[in-house]
Amino acid sequence: MELNEIKQTALELMEALKASGLYEVSVQAEDVKIKIQAKPPAAPAAPAAPAAPVAVQASPAAGAVQEAPAASPADELPGTKVTAPLVGTFYAAPAPDEPPYIEAGQTVRKGDTLFIIEAMKVMNEIEAPCDGTVSRILAQSGDMVEYGQTLAVIV
Repeated sequence: MELNEIKQTALELMEALKASGLYEVSVQAEDVKIKIQAKPPAAPAAPAAPAAPVAVQASPAAGAVQEAPAASPADELPGTKVTAPLVGTFYAAPAPDEPPYIEAGQTVRKGDTLFIIEAMKVMNEIEAPCDGTVSRILAQSGDMVEYGQTLAVIV
């Protein structure tokens, strides 16, 4: 990539970051890796009524409204949680006609490819952060995943 293309891509990513309310995005293309971080939103305010499942607040860095995530069953699972490092499309296998990289109950080693997240036409391989056994896979091929979303648990 040429310098002008890199600058243009970085500007587009910053605008997308601001518009989406997210605070981090990273992209790798050819020999260039771009990572953009905004100031994370402040801690969410307590909801006014206990029945309200989500609190809404303005993000000072992005100027957009962001919802606080509701507690999910993944928060209660023991083990090492493998989270999405970026927003994109989850794929369990390298191709539709090939077997998935991992299955529940499979033993993995640190650095093994667990799955792929596609973002902006770039396929990002997500690796195991530790040795262990995959206890749960919480996403399916084709699912849109968010930054920080738990995708698998390794015990």
